Amino acid sequence: MGKEYFVNMGLDTKSLEERKNTIGGSDITTLASGDPERILKLFNQKTNRIERDDLSLVWAVQMGVITEEANIEWTEHFIDLPIIDRQKVFNGKKYPFMRCTVDGVVKGYKNKLAVIDAKFTMGRPKRDEEYKDVIPRLIKYYSPQLHWNAYLIEEETKKKCPYGLLSFIKGGDQPTLHEVKIDPEYQLKLINVAKWFMGCIEMDIEPTDIPTAEAPIPQEDKVPVDMQADPKWKAFAEQYIQTLGANEIFKDAEAKIKKLVPRNASEAFGHGIAVKVAKNNAKRILLCNN
Repeated sequence: MGKEYFVNMGLDTKSLEERKNTIGGSDITTLASGDPERILKLFNQKTNRIERDDLSLVWAVQMGVITEEANIEWTEHFIDLPIIDRQKVFNGKKYPFMRCTVDGVVKGYKNKLAVIDAKFTMGRPKRDEEYKDVIPRLIKYYSPQLHWNAYLIEEETKKKCPYGLLSFIKGGDQPTLHEVKIDPEYQLKLINVAKWFMGCIEMDIEPTDIPTAEAPIPQEDKVPVDMQADPKWKAFAEQYIQTLGANEIFKDAEAKIKKLVPRNASEAFGHGIAVKVAKNNAKRILLCNN
C-alpha cells in the first residue's frame, strides 16, 4: 500500500476546492504571521499558480492526524466535559470567505463554549530557544486559528465562545491542555487582514504592504522591561520630560478659555484664537490667521 495509506488520510477533492475559495484556520495563521514569503505562497496556492504542499510523507503531520482522535478522547475523559461537533465545518455568514473545520467544541467549559484544537509536536526548541519556550511559542502561533474558529462557532450557535483550548501531545508525552482567552478586538483584526488578502486574490494582485495581526499577549504573561539601553526611548523620554510642564499649562489654559465662552455664542474669538461651538456644545480652539 505504501504512500497511498498516508494520502488517504488527507482531504478529498471537494474539500480542497472549497479551501481555495475561503480562508480557513490554518490560512489565517499564515496571514497573521506577517511573513511575506509564506503569504505569497498562500496567494499562489489560492490562485492556482502552484499546488498545495504534499504533506503525506511528513512524519510530524501524519502523527498529528493519527493521534488527533486519541488526543480528543483523552482530553474529554480528563476534563469530564463533552466535546461535540468533532470535525464539523463552519462557514461564515456575515463574511462568506470565512471557513473552518474544528477538532471539537467543549460544552460547559467554565459554563461557556470553548473551541479545542488537538496538536502534535516533536517538542524540539528552535535555535537560541530553551525547551520550556516551545509550548508558549506554539500557543502564540496557533492563537489566530483559535480566534478564527471561535468567531465562526459563536456566529452559528449564537452562544459565547470566549475560550480556546490547545491540547498538545509532545513527543510521547500524554496531552497537556492550554487555555487561550478569546479577544474580540483581535478577531476583528484577523477579519480585516483576511479581507485585505481576499481583495488581493479578487484583483489578482500579489500581496504587499501586509497588515499586521499579532496575537495579544495575556496580562499574566507581561513582564517589566528595562529600556535604559534604548537610544530612541532615551530621546523621547527627555523630550517628554522637557515639554511636560508646557503641556500641563496648555491644558489648563484650554479648559479656562472654553469656560469663558458665553452660552449664546456660536463662536468666540480674540487675541489670535477662536473657539468654535458645535451643535452638541462641544468646543474647539483654533488659531486665527490674522
